[in-house]
Amino acid sequence: MTLDEYLKLNEMSIREFARLIDRPHKTVSRWVRGENDISLRDAYRVLVVTDGVVCPTDFMKEYEESSMSH
Repeated sequence: MTLDEYLKLNEMSIREFARLIDRPHKTVSRWVRGENDISLRDAYRVLVVTDGVVCPTDFMKEYEESSMSH
């Protein structure tokens, strides 16, 4: 599941999620849009906070979708 899908499913804003993982909301927003790569450390934070629902490999889907739209 992508982070965007997770946020929508849990009715959570990017800002709320960013607080949970102690990252700037602009950074999380760029991950969701596939504009920035996520570090391994941050991918692990996401994995833990989402109870394993959003995995590091799920970010590849967001980047692939983003690159196709350009």
